[in-house]
Parts: sequence; structure tokens; C-alpha cells
Amino acid sequence: MNERRETPPPWSPAFSAECPVGVAHQAWIETSITWFVREFGRDPALRPIVLPRPDLRSADYTGTPKQINDVVAWVCGLMEIDRSELTVELFDREGEDPAAREGRRAVGHYYVEDGRAVIGLDVTEASDAAYLIAVIAHELCHVRLLGEERITNQRKDHERLTDLLTVYFGFGVFSTNAALRFGETTRGFSVQPLGDLDERTLNAARHDDYSRLGYLTEREFGYAMACYAWLRGETEPPWASHLDPGPRTFLRQGLAYLTRAAAPGEFPTNRTGAIPVSIRVVLATNPAWLSGLHLMARGTAWPPNPPGHRPS
Repeated sequence: MNERRETPPPWSPAFSAECPVGVAHQAWIETSITWFVREFGRDPALRPIVLPRPDLRSADYTGTPKQINDVVAWVCGLMEIDRSELTVELFDREGEDPAAREGRRAVGHYYVEDGRAVIGLDVTEASDAAYLIAVIAHELCHVRLLGEERITNQRKDHERLTDLLTVYFGFGVFSTNAALRFGETTRGFSVQPLGDLDERTLNAARHDDYSRLGYLTEREFGYAMACYAWLRGETEPPWASHLDPGPRTFLRQGLAYLTRAAAPGEFPTNRTGAIPVSIRVVLATNPAWLSGLHLMARGTAWPPNPPGHRPS
């Protein structure tokens, strides 16, 4: 006789889970998001989360320059950036030495020229709209952070902070899913993992060719998405189904942890006696080249300059 056993949902206090990231990473994520609230207000986190648009998944979307420009304008509107004050450069890798494509390569960049913000986008990635949106969101978050002189690029974690800001502005589904991408379009799995698994672990037997985008790991993105949901008062976020299975597990684990460790809408780091973490903001400099988003190919060390890293 098979009796169906009822199990508590992962976000229930009865569900045993620890924070999916280490103490230092947890404190950095929570304190940085708290800083976002002070800098940008709560509105960006409380708006409807941005999800894939049906028109960008249709056969009509091929990543033409006009379509790219339309996507940029759409993301600018959601991020409260004046598109008319932004220059967009499109570049590709035609004629590039194949050996140069191995390892770390730029898929986006940001700089200021004659007082005007410029973002560059790799058109070879433009046919994948979701991936393109992740790149655009990252570069536009540079505009909100560096361009508005909230931080300087001399701050060692400025690229990681930029990745995290994409989550706060509602683009976390795109950034998180783009954090680890495989060469094959069809992933070929439907189960949701349980435990300490990521997308690479799930697909190791099926996919050997993969690449990483950005500066946060899947585990960090998953916990950042949990903190984002926690700010919104969502313990069962309906948008979680749009995340790939690996980070979705870290999201659920993060919500389970936050349910037990913090009051609604607050973070454990902010509790009395928690590890003190300060955010230092300094005046921005004005170099010609400020930042770039890179794709890390298989076999490349990751993450670049993780917290606590010191050159040997």
C-alpha cells in the first residue's frame, strides 16, 4: 500500500536548509541590497518582475540592429534611463582569430565619451533575446551606478555590485539564467534538483561545452533572488518557474533560510550582533574605459576576483 506523504514546502520553517552561500557572501549580498534600497528607493524592487516577452521568442525576432535598439529602449524605460542620452555600439567577432575566442571575451562594455554614456553589445549574441537582455541590463546598471556617480570603478566589487543591481531592478531572471549557458539550445532535462547542485552538475553528462556570463555565481544569484523575493513579501514567487532548475533550487533554499532567520522584509545581516559589513562610497573618477561584461569559457578560472581574493 502506497501512502502519499505530505511534505512541507521549502519555504516552510519546517524545511531544514542553511543559507546557500557562505557568511561573507551572504553579508555582502544582503548589505548591498540594503544599500540599493537607500540609493534607489524600494520602488524598483516592488514593480512587476521582468519576464521573457513572447514577441522576443518568436521567429520574427532575429536580432537585427533595429530590434536590438528596440530592446535597449525597452530596458532603458524600465530602468528609468533616458535612451536619447545613451549611445549604443554594436560589435562582432567576424574575422577574429578563433584562438582569441577561447577563455575570457567581452560581450558588452560601458564607458563615457565626451560626457555621454556609451554601451557596447556583441551582435553575435543578439539572436538570443534573453541573453541579450541580460547583457543590456548589466551595462545599463553601470549607467545607474558609475554614470550617476554612486560608486567608482576603483571599487573592487563594482562589477559584482552591477550584477546584483540587475536583480534589484527586476531583471534577475535574465541575469541568473545567463550566468551559466550551454552550447546546445535544448537542455534536455525537466526535473528540479534537490541539494547542492548547479546547472553544470545537472548537465555534465550531456553538455561539455558551456560558458559563464557575469561576475556572480549561480549560487549567489539564487540567494540574491531569494532576498529580492523576501523584500517583495513573496514566499512562493510565481516567477520562480522561469528560472533554470539549478538557481531555482538556491532560490528556494534561500527563502527557507530567510523564513527561519529574519523578520519579513528584513535580512539576517541587519540583526543586532550580526557580522558588520560597511559599504564605502567614494567619488567617481572619469576614465575613458570604465567597465565591461565578459563571457568566461569552459576551463577559465571563476569567479574572477572573488570576495576576499588577494593577488599572490
